[in-house]
Amino acid sequence: MTAKLIANAGDNDHRMAYQADSIAGVVILAVVLFAAAWLNHASPSRRIVGTFLTAAMTLGIGLMIGWLHLLGSLDNVRPPLLPTDELKPLLMKLLGIAFTISGLFLLLVTYWQTKRSDVLALQTVNESGRYGRVTRIIHWTTAILFVALIPMGIFTSMIPEDVWYRQGYYVVHKSLGLTVLLLVVLRLFWHRVSPTPGLDAGLKPWERRSAHTAHVLLYILMIGFPITGFVMSTFGGKYSHFFFWDTPLFWAPDADLIVPWAVLHKLALPLMFYVTFAAHIAGSLKHQFVDKHDDAFKRMVT
Repeated sequence: MTAKLIANAGDNDHRMAYQADSIAGVVILAVVLFAAAWLNHASPSRRIVGTFLTAAMTLGIGLMIGWLHLLGSLDNVRPPLLPTDELKPLLMKLLGIAFTISGLFLLLVTYWQTKRSDVLALQTVNESGRYGRVTRIIHWTTAILFVALIPMGIFTSMIPEDVWYRQGYYVVHKSLGLTVLLLVVLRLFWHRVSPTPGLDAGLKPWERRSAHTAHVLLYILMIGFPITGFVMSTFGGKYSHFFFWDTPLFWAPDADLIVPWAVLHKLALPLMFYVTFAAHIAGSLKHQFVDKHDDAFKRMVT
């Protein structure tokens, strides 16, 4: 199994012609940044564009997964490396359904926004009752990239060795993963400059503890995924990539040490993500629609 894990940590083959893989990664990042900025724009019409772009990206991922299913690319043709690998085709199909439904819902939100004309007056820094524009842009850029990287990461380990776009796909995946890590560091620094608003005063003590725990776990995941992926690749003797640059190999390959890092990156952290992310979304919806805390979404959404 160790040899297979090393082989699947990423290849050191030449990049795609004209570094098309790096350019693709930059374009994806630019579109996500643009969408995140316009999601939080003062102008109602530009917020509509931001929501529509987010909906299009979300729906596009769902439809892409469906297309891969029709092509038979989700049949997990590579031998399973971990016990859970056999579940990846099913998991990808479920993610495809989830992304498609989410994309359609966001299109509905886009339609609802056309009925509104209120100006979103945000401060650059965080306020006592809601997050400022900088935090929101960092938040939504990170969130969109991080959620999109989950199916990307699963499919990465399913691409056959001889597929022409395999290495280019690794470049995009690893570049965006390191971008998420840098965004998290930037957000933590910004929170030192502009402290975050406190939790809703109407929350019960257990809800406050749960919300705090979920936020801490999400930070651990956003930091843990790129770091474990980087360490796993390096122990496998494979370069990581940050768009047009290849990161150096900071230590020698080690066939024994790659296994625990692979288990963390491919098994433990994904399981933690599914539980934490579901709890985070469920908690947000509960506060807004069940508890009728109208300020719940206003802190980061409106």
